[in-house]
Amino acid sequence: MRKISRRNFLLASGAVAVTAALSACGGSSSSTAGSTASSTAASSAAASESAAAEGKVLNIWCWNDEFQSRFNDYYPGVKEIAADKSTTTLDNGVTVKWTINPNDNNNYQNKLDEALLKQDSAAADDKIDIFLIEADYALKYVDSEYTLDVKKDVGLTDDDLKDQYQYTKDIVTVDGVQKGTTWQATPGLFAYRRSIAKDVLGTDDPTEVQAALSDWDKFNDVAEKAAAKGYKMLSGYDDSYRTFSNNVSAGWVDGTTVKVDPNIMNWVDQTKTYTDNG
Repeated sequence: MRKISRRNFLLASGAVAVTAALSACGGSSSSTAGSTASSTAASSAAASESAAAEGKVLNIWCWNDEFQSRFNDYYPGVKEIAADKSTTTLDNGVTVKWTINPNDNNNYQNKLDEALLKQDSAAADDKIDIFLIEADYALKYVDSEYTLDVKKDVGLTDDDLKDQYQYTKDIVTVDGVQKGTTWQATPGLFAYRRSIAKDVLGTDDPTEVQAALSDWDKFNDVAEKAAAKGYKMLSGYDDSYRTFSNNVSAGWVDGTTVKVDPNIMNWVDQTKTYTDNG
C-alpha cells in the first residue's frame, strides 16, 4: 500500500463522487531516487522536504458523511478517528481533515467556491486536496483550473480505471482529460410491486413487465390500465424526470441563449397529461 499524499490519494484509496472525487490543485510532487547511495540519500532528503512543503493534512470536502464513512471503514491505513469524526489519523502520520457542508440552498457549492478562490494563498495544511461533486454540476469544476488530470497529475492508470462505467468517466472528462473518479454510481430503475403487476398485466415476471414498459407509448398504455384499477403509475411529477433529462441532445445554454431540449418538453407533456388524469 502506498503512503498517502495529495498526489497519490486516489490511487492509494482505490476511489471508485454519480458522485465523483476531484483532486484539487495545490501540491508539488516528490523527486525520484537515484541509483547510487549518495544520490538516493539526496533524493530522499528532497522528497522529505517536498512532503513537508505539502503539509501533513489532507483536506477532503463533502456535503454528507457517505464518503467519509466508507473511507473510515475500508481504508487500510486508518489508525484513529476523532470522537466528533472531524479528522481521521492515518498510520503514516497524515491527518485527514473532513469539511462537511450540507447541500441545502446551494450551501456546499457556495462555500467550496469561496475556498477554492483562496487556494493559491492558503497554507499547505489548509489547501483543499480532494472535493466531491455530483453529476448535475460536475462540468463547473471539471472545466476549471482547480482540478487535476487524474492520470497525468495524480498517477492513476488506464488499468486502475478499467472497471469503471464509461459514463462515469465521461462526466468528469473535458477535452480528453479525466479530472475525477467515481466512488458511487446509482443507476435508475423502475420498481414495481409484483402483486400489482400481476393484477394489471396478468404477470409479475420481470422480463415480461420490462417488455410491457419498453417505450413511453407502452408505459402510458399500462398507466391507463393501472389507473382503471386504482393504481398510480408514478408517485410524483419528478419520478420520470431523470429518464428524459439524462437523454437530451445538448446542454441548456448555447452562448447566451437558454435552450429547452425537446426531450424536456416530452416530460412536461407527460407530466401535464398524468396530472390532468389524476
